[in-house]
Amino acid sequence: MQKMKHWTPILAATFLAGCTATTNYYGKDAAAESVTANAAPSIAPATAQDALRPYYRSLQRVMPQAPKGVSLASDTVVSRIAFGSCVNENRDMAFWDVVAAQKPQAFLFIGDNVYGDTGTTNAAEIPTLAASYRKLSSRQEFARFRLAIPMMTTWDDHDYGANDAGGSFAFKERAEQLFESYWGASDEVRSRPGVYSSRIVGPEGKRVQFILLDTRFFRSDLARIPYQAERPPLGYYIPNHDPDATVLGDAQWKWLAQELNKPADLRFIVSSTQVITSAHGYESWFNFPKERERFYGLLAQKNIENAILLTGDRHSGGFYRDRVEGLRRPLTEFTSSSLNFAFGNGDSGSREPDKKRLGGFWSVPNFGQIDIDWATRKVSMSLRKDDASVIETESVNF
Repeated sequence: MQKMKHWTPILAATFLAGCTATTNYYGKDAAAESVTANAAPSIAPATAQDALRPYYRSLQRVMPQAPKGVSLASDTVVSRIAFGSCVNENRDMAFWDVVAAQKPQAFLFIGDNVYGDTGTTNAAEIPTLAASYRKLSSRQEFARFRLAIPMMTTWDDHDYGANDAGGSFAFKERAEQLFESYWGASDEVRSRPGVYSSRIVGPEGKRVQFILLDTRFFRSDLARIPYQAERPPLGYYIPNHDPDATVLGDAQWKWLAQELNKPADLRFIVSSTQVITSAHGYESWFNFPKERERFYGLLAQKNIENAILLTGDRHSGGFYRDRVEGLRRPLTEFTSSSLNFAFGNGDSGSREPDKKRLGGFWSVPNFGQIDIDWATRKVSMSLRKDDASVIETESVNF
């Protein structure tokens, strides 16, 4: 995400000195552990997470919860979904009723679902993140939406806990605990580091796979341009060519390959940050070109001709398309951002020329709507304003 001050949390090693490291992964059910920090030999913590786990075990276990929601039946024939990103919990929420009126069968909330790093005190328990979740829960429009429309979620930086943060974020296990508790994550998600998830819905012949990636928990540090007196107009990150740099991490890469082996008639792959574009220096997979090539290569290896990418983060929306070596059909990406926190009032595409973008780059409050016609095997995608009026459309055959 752009236009917000970057900060790096400083691990409070002094007050944690002497705390015992544990080999158990804290981000899951630490309350069920029978071995306390004082029962094990005292050794120097190897990582920020090792040092912080004893402290996190001491915190009150009551955490914010999302309002009661409804679930999506596994045998649903999916014909309409909606998605969006970047919701400031303090701003206008009328869009929730607008999206609900479109009657999507599911809504994908794909990151920056709250702005929990705003006003942060850099405290290890991330109190601002918990407060943001509680504020979102207090909004009646959101509560109504939850009662009507099933949701699937992943995170981006502002609900991860720090602007533009990745795997080196010291407090990421606390952020994960808050996320999984708030959204009622599955046992499978809770059993491993990160918040990535997948689900297949629909009968044979009409199976839709939703893959929601975690592009934060494992991601390597971003590479920055050298200091300049004048800030570049389109961001300050450059490609990280370190051969060991990663976006997804080894375990998530293996998981993704296994998910793509599963039979599905149509797939939606969610990345909180953009994938196809190379036209800006903000966050995107262009920051990690070898990882993007690995992603494309995996799609080609698995012969995935039926995938559409859904992305957010940019506080603007648009459509992208690119040829991927090894695939017969071009790959399409649909970016929708922000639901209530746009950084403009119209088409800002001239500021960011991009041959891979199909139309404008719309810096207005927006959401994405996707309609599936199983008879013609066609996906119709529409970028819509917060009053549901159509901005642009694209379609894909599958």
